[in-house]
Amino acid sequence: MSMDTELRHRAPDHETDDHDIADRTSDEDEAVETKEAGTMPEGAISEYENIRLQKEYLEKLIAAEKERGMRTRFVDNVKFSPPRLMGVLLLIRSLNVFLIQTFFVADEYWQSLEVAHQMVFKYGHLTWEWKNGIRGYTHPLIFAAIYKILEYYQIDHPMLLILLPRLVQGMLAAAADVYLYKLAQRLFGSEIAYWVLLSYLTSWFVCYICTRTLSNTMEMILLIFGLYYYAWPTDWIHKEYKEKQYPNFIYLSIAAISFIIRPTAAVVWLPFIMWHFIRSENKVWLIFTGYIPVGICAAAWSAGIDRIFYGKWIFVQYNFFYYNFFSDIGSNYGSHPFYWYMVTGIPIVLGTHLIPLSFGVRKAWQEKKYRPLLYILLWTVVVYSVFSHKEFRFMSSVIPIAMLFCGISLHMYSKKISFASFLILGLLITNLPVALYFGMLHQRGTMDVMPYLQNMCSNAKNKNELPSIVFLMPCHHTPYYSHLHFNAALRFLDCSPNLKNKTNYVEEADRFYKNPNKWLKTRYSKPGTQPSLLVFYTVLKPRIKEYLIEHNYKEGAKFFHTHFPEGRVGKKVVVYRKTSKVPPEFEDMKNN
Repeated sequence: MSMDTELRHRAPDHETDDHDIADRTSDEDEAVETKEAGTMPEGAISEYENIRLQKEYLEKLIAAEKERGMRTRFVDNVKFSPPRLMGVLLLIRSLNVFLIQTFFVADEYWQSLEVAHQMVFKYGHLTWEWKNGIRGYTHPLIFAAIYKILEYYQIDHPMLLILLPRLVQGMLAAAADVYLYKLAQRLFGSEIAYWVLLSYLTSWFVCYICTRTLSNTMEMILLIFGLYYYAWPTDWIHKEYKEKQYPNFIYLSIAAISFIIRPTAAVVWLPFIMWHFIRSENKVWLIFTGYIPVGICAAAWSAGIDRIFYGKWIFVQYNFFYYNFFSDIGSNYGSHPFYWYMVTGIPIVLGTHLIPLSFGVRKAWQEKKYRPLLYILLWTVVVYSVFSHKEFRFMSSVIPIAMLFCGISLHMYSKKISFASFLILGLLITNLPVALYFGMLHQRGTMDVMPYLQNMCSNAKNKNELPSIVFLMPCHHTPYYSHLHFNAALRFLDCSPNLKNKTNYVEEADRFYKNPNKWLKTRYSKPGTQPSLLVFYTVLKPRIKEYLIEHNYKEGAKFFHTHFPEGRVGKKVVVYRKTSKVPPEFEDMKNN
């Protein structure tokens, strides 16, 4: 084989000696000079062409090697040992905790912290779900344990009651970050794993919810843990991790815990479990060593914990499905068309990650072995689309799977160091401002008002002087006793659904907004019955001004809430205090 033919067939990753390349280049330069001087024989023209081709190839080879080295160093520079990676991610999620200062959904407090507060301190408020046995106590038990420790050491300050559950949630989120990276390593190798983790960390929605005390957040975290220990097909496991196999009961136990905490976890876990069962060579063994023992233990735990706190035997998972799916109680809190997730929910939750996701899905479709993961992703979205009540947070369970596809896509287009930097910068520019805005500005008024109310309570000299507080806003728009931590008289507008099927039923919140002034006069007109503090959105003020004037209420504080007021939600949250005389702002109105 001639020298030029050998060079043409050399593998791209061939390690070429720098001195050898320099010598060859020198010979080539001499040949060029000879030809230019006109001294090269005619028969040597073909040899000259060969040398020129060799030179061009070597230049390309050197450039490719340099580019490959830069890209490898780029990835290697961000690789961490597991302890170091965990430390970095703990720092990121701890910062994440303090960057979230806004209100998202009521369940963040009313289905976790408020329940935990009532469990430990024996006062608080349980919503209709707990009075009807729809929720299980396993999830709030996590935060109740934190509260119990604070109570035992007599350091149950409101600040700690608010901050510590969020920090614990942040620690779990950081652990999930590590496990998502390890999952991607196990399936695709380290280079793709880096891009999967980067996709996940730059997601604005993940940053927005991962440190919130929502059962949906816990469902997402447990899904990541479970998928790492899942019984993936052998041909899916990357060659570096072929020897690592985990007992089936680990992932089955995690799936069971997720189901206990939030029964809708069955939507995403059921296809994974069925897929494993179909592939299993010994189905009987899997049933008797996996499904049955894990199922018995999970049922015993769930029934036992709920028996302790409900005071009776109760099957909350059945009640959950009955009320939410068969009775469609969720529609009481809003309903959307079937296609809402496809046209609104997923585009908003994933944002610019939809672009790499689409390319990753295409790649997965081309490589047939990854299609089952794509089918599970579609299954989850379709099943959630069937139910009328839809929320952005319900899509949290598809995010980890979507990020696996994003990582594959980003790795494909990161062959050049300049383009890799462009991808990272693009994700940050399009996600970080959104995360900061929604985490620190949008809907923060209902959170900022709570320290003010807590301070009003702390100024009371004794229990008899604690203020009575009425929240005149859509129900559950603020935290409650978990952020106040005083056994004061609190009241909010009830929005419980019509569980008893009463005819012409209208919830209290709707009755109030139909005629707010009349509602207040009916309930709080007698001397001594007026609340000490009224909390409401500024949009309501014109409709209750008459009552405020008549009973001498004065504005005590005002807090920015949102740039996008809508319906019953105003731009600001305001607190009015009961006074003994007419406030100056109402003086002229009352005299007239």
